This record gives sequence, structure tokens and C-alpha cells, in this order.
Amino acid sequence: MMTTLKAIKASCFLQMKQSFSRPMFQFCILVYPILFGWILYMMYQDSNQAELIGYVMLGTAIGSLWGSISFSSAGDIERERFMGTLEIIFNTPTKFIAVMLGKVIGNTVLGVCSMIVSFVFIMVTFKVPLIINNPLLFTISAIVSILSYIAIAMLMSACFTLSRNARALMNCMEYPVYILCGIVFPIEILPVWTRPLSYILSPTYTVKLLRMTMLGIENYNEYYILLGILFMITIIYSLLAVSFYGFIDKRTRVLATLGVH
Repeated sequence: MMTTLKAIKASCFLQMKQSFSRPMFQFCILVYPILFGWILYMMYQDSNQAELIGYVMLGTAIGSLWGSISFSSAGDIERERFMGTLEIIFNTPTKFIAVMLGKVIGNTVLGVCSMIVSFVFIMVTFKVPLIINNPLLFTISAIVSILSYIAIAMLMSACFTLSRNARALMNCMEYPVYILCGIVFPIEILPVWTRPLSYILSPTYTVKLLRMTMLGIENYNEYYILLGILFMITIIYSLLAVSFYGFIDKRTRVLATLGVH
């Protein structure tokens, strides 16, 4: 157990160093939140303070975190395959899922830094105040949300391991999540048939929970129900990720085609 934890820690720190050394990832962490926040402010500049906080400030923060995680979960697999090191990582004494977990956690930490950049930019540039009416519940919601993002990133990385189109999938998945999960506008204005897609994605509940805790919770029962749903979805994502990685392990040992899937 301790050996696995040390491997996860080492993979996490190495991933952060490697990621931040890449110009593209620097852009995603430092520049993208500024551009995204600017666009959202142009959309909502004539709105009231609640919408500025809920959609400009929080939307930029969650969008930046999602962007860094979705790009990293696909990009890392694609990068390792391109460099010919995916098979080496898979055959190390440490389990492949532990190495990937360290990578995902490292990129999530950098994604949180991107959220902080977005908060500071919106506050300083557009004078939007950071108001959190329920600091304790906001912290709890943020922690569960980050765990959920780690779980969904692990699930995506497992799916991308078996695909040779990881980069194409990565580029296609970012903006649909912004739309379906209510990051840039309420999902209630979308067609009814899209709602089931929204409800199986954890960012939908992340947006609702963090927005409620920042602007004030009017219905605590609704808050706890949403928190419970997010927690259950996180568990489901985690179980699916473990199952997929187990399938990858068996498939790779039989076919020996990890680098050419």
C-alpha cells in the first residue's frame, strides 16, 4: 500500500513538472482562463451581480478546470503512445492505474491553479466580488467536485487508452460539456431531450452546488440531494474506471497491442 502511494505521489509531481514545462499546457492554465473569462463577461456584462458571479466567475473557473482535465486525460495517453513509453509504463512493477492516477491528480492540481487564476482575473479586471455565502458547504462541494473530476478523468483516460483517436475525441468533448452542464448558461433553456445527458455528467451538479453555496442556499434539502447525487456519480465513475483498467490489463496481456490500439 505504501509503495503504491509513493508511486502515485512520484507520478503526480513528475506529471506537474512535465505538464507545466509544455507551452500548450501553460496556455491552458494561465491564458485560457483569461480569454474564457473575458468572453463570458462580454456575454453577461449587462446582467445583475448574481449572474456575473454564477456564470462569469464560476463558469470561467469550472470551465478552466474541465478544460485542463479533459485535455490532460486524453493528451497524456496520446503523448505516451507517440513517444513509445506507454508500454514501458504499463509493464512497470507499479500498476498502470496507479501511475495514471498520479498523472490525473497532478493535472487536477494544476487545474485548480487555473481556477484561482480565473477568480483573480474576474475580480481584478471586471470588479466582480467573490461572494461565498456558505463557506463550509462551498468547501465540501468543491472537494467532492474535484474528486468527481478525478474519477471522470480516470474513466476518460481508460477509454482513450483503447482508442487511436484520443486527440480527436479530446478536441470534441470540451464545448459540449460547457453547453450540457450549464457552465455558461442554464440547462433549462436547452431542448428537453438533452436533459438526460446533462444529468449523467458530474459537472452539471458541480455547477449547481457551487452556485448555490456562493449565492445562498434557499432549499437545503435540494442542496443535500444534489450533493448525494454527485457523490453517487463519483462512485459510479470510479467503479467504471477500475473495471475499464482491468479490461485493459487483460486485453493488453492477450493481444500485446497496447501501443497500436
